[in-house]
Amino acid sequence: MSRSEDLRIADILRIPEVRAAMLGTFVIMLGFGILAPVLPSYARTFGVGYDAIGLLISAFSLARLVADPFVGRYIDRYGERRMVVLGAVGVGLSSVASALAPTFALLVAFRGVGGVGSALFFAALLSFLLRTIPAERTGRVMSVFYAAFNLGFIAGGPLGGVIAHTFGLASPLYVYGAACFVAAALFSRTIYDPERHRDEVRRGGLRRLPWGRPFVTVLVVNLAYLWMIGAVFQTLIPLFGPDEVGLTLGGVGVGLAIATATELVSLYPAGTATDHRGRRAVLIPSLAGLGAIVAVLGFASTPVVFMVAMAALGVASGFAGVPPAPMLSDVTPEELKGSGVAVFRFAGDLGFVLGPLVAGAAANEVGFTGAFAVSAVPALVALALVLSIAETKSALPKTGEAPGF
Repeated sequence: MSRSEDLRIADILRIPEVRAAMLGTFVIMLGFGILAPVLPSYARTFGVGYDAIGLLISAFSLARLVADPFVGRYIDRYGERRMVVLGAVGVGLSSVASALAPTFALLVAFRGVGGVGSALFFAALLSFLLRTIPAERTGRVMSVFYAAFNLGFIAGGPLGGVIAHTFGLASPLYVYGAACFVAAALFSRTIYDPERHRDEVRRGGLRRLPWGRPFVTVLVVNLAYLWMIGAVFQTLIPLFGPDEVGLTLGGVGVGLAIATATELVSLYPAGTATDHRGRRAVLIPSLAGLGAIVAVLGFASTPVVFMVAMAALGVASGFAGVPPAPMLSDVTPEELKGSGVAVFRFAGDLGFVLGPLVAGAAANEVGFTGAFAVSAVPALVALALVLSIAETKSALPKTGEAPGF
C-alpha cells in the first residue's frame, strides 16, 4: 500500500502547514460560533426591529459576496501568507469596532467590513491548501479542514450564551475579535507563500480562467451545495420542524445536531473516496441523494421520520461537500489558482445568499412541500452537469508541492 493510500487523519494533522490551517480555522470558527446566537439580541439593544436585524445579519454575507470576485488578484499579487493574515486581522478589528459602535448604522457598516475580511481570509487559506496539497490527497486533507471548520462553529454556540450572560451582550464580539487575532498570529508564523508560476501576476485575472464546462460545473456544484445549506438547514428546517412536524425548538436543534453528527462522520470517508475513486464517483451519488432527500423532506410528518431524514441529509451533505474544492484544483491552472478560488467562493456565497430568499418566498407561495422541492433543483442541475463531463482528477499537472506532503 502506498503512502498516499495509507494516509490517515493523524498523518494529515502531523503536517505543520495543514495543522496550522486547521487550528487557525478552528479558532476563528469558534469565535464565530460564540457570536452567532447572540448577535440578534445585541442588535436589539439599539432599539431596532426585526427587519433591521435581518439587514445586520445579511450585511456580513453580502459584503463577502461583493468582495469575492476581487480578492483573487490580491492573493495572486501579494501571496497567501499576507492575505490570510490581513483578512483575519480585518475581521478581528471589525468585530471589536462592532462592539464599540455607537449607532446601529455603524454596527452594520463594521459587520460589512468584516465580511470583506472574511472573503480575503478564506480565499487565501483555500488557495494555500489547494496549491500545496498533491492532487491524490486533496480530498482527505479538505475533509479534515471542513471538520475543523464545523467543530469550531459547533463548539462556539453553547459558549456564546454563557459568555453573553456573564459579561454582557457585547462581550462575544470582543471574544470573536480576539480569536481572529490569535489565528492571525498563528498564520503569520506557519503559513508561507507557495512557489508561484512565473506568469502568475501577468496572467492572473477572471478573463483568463478556463471557462469551459468542467470549470463551470465546479462553480455550479459549489453554488448548489451552499444554496442547500442556506435554504434547507438555515431557513426551511427551523420553520418546518415546529410548524409541520410539531417539534419544539429544542427538537429542531436535535434534528440539526443529528445531521451535523452524520455529516462529520461522513467527511473523511468522502475525502478518501474522492482521492481514490475520483471526484465524479463521489459527486454523482451524493448530489442525487441530496436532491432526493431535500425534495421529499417536506413530506416528513412525524418526528421519527424527520430525524431519520435529517440523518440521511447529513450523510449526503458530507459526501457532496468534499469533492468541489479538489475538483476546482484539478481544472484550474497553477498560475490562476487565486482567481479560481475567488470565483469559486463567489458562486458558493451567491447560492448561500439566494437560497434562503427563494426558499422563504416558495414557502409563502406554495407551502413547505413545494419549498423543499424548489430547494432541490440546484442540486439536480449540478448533477446533470457533473454527468456531462469526464473525471477531472489529474486533469492538470500539479507543481510546487509543499514539503511534508
